[in-house]
Amino acid sequence: MAEEFTFANVRRALHGITRYVISQKPKGAKVIVGRDPRFLGETFCAMASEILSGYGVTPLVIAEAAPTPTISYAVMQSKADGAINFTASHNPPEYNGIKFSTPDGAPALPEVTKKIEAEIVAADGTASQSTANPPKAQPLDPKRMYLSRLREIVDLDVIRKAGVKVVFDSFWGAARGYSDELLREANAAGMAIVAVE
Repeated sequence: MAEEFTFANVRRALHGITRYVISQKPKGAKVIVGRDPRFLGETFCAMASEILSGYGVTPLVIAEAAPTPTISYAVMQSKADGAINFTASHNPPEYNGIKFSTPDGAPALPEVTKKIEAEIVAADGTASQSTANPPKAQPLDPKRMYLSRLREIVDLDVIRKAGVKVVFDSFWGAARGYSDELLREANAAGMAIVAVE
């Protein structure tokens, strides 16, 4: 943060990503914008939303911090044309990063990253794109659909019958409000849960 991950560099990356998206889908594209709880996450999401809109791409903005798998799942469920996720994953808090996911919800592969890098170079020194009647950002809350999917693939009954005590601490990470909520819900049927907030 503030060394390589600066406002100027984030803007450059966002222009490159957005130009890549419209090269794949010139009209009607929509991109999810999400973040983890790191410093300035909301500011970076607002910046991404503004740049996407300027190119005519509809931003689907997740207001709260969300885990990366949730954002990936939301890409597929909402049939978005990708996702911009501000996160440095497992890195210490003084870092941040940008992950771009493609329409299949997967991280951008090297060939996509190279195209984005080329778009960054092509955009450097040019004026910002501005469309007449830019699309407004739309809110997206993927939590419910993601937790619903987890209930389908995690056998809570087996865990419940095992009689285990679960301690969950997200360390103020993006998973807070996700795993602990799922575990608390299971607690209603007899599982002993200690969720550290």
